Amino acid sequence: MERFHIIDDAAAILITKGVYRQAKVYRRGGELFAAYGSGFIRLYRNGTSLPNVRCEDVETPGWHQSFDAFGKLSVHQ
Repeated sequence: MERFHIIDDAAAILITKGVYRQAKVYRRGGELFAAYGSGFIRLYRNGTSLPNVRCEDVETPGWHQSFDAFGKLSVHQ
């Protein structure tokens, strides 16, 4: 089972109903997730796995970001 690992100094800006919120960023394998409530949401090129939550920006210092064919945001060093 692959676990969620926090990326130090990384942050995502999430928008829900006009409210901006900074969230910690995690990786599972190479894919990126943001902390949301008591769980995690997947980050995509054009949004998140939660329909009413948008992702305005993701900073991952020291990691290179890329997208797969499905638009999933991933990182590698």
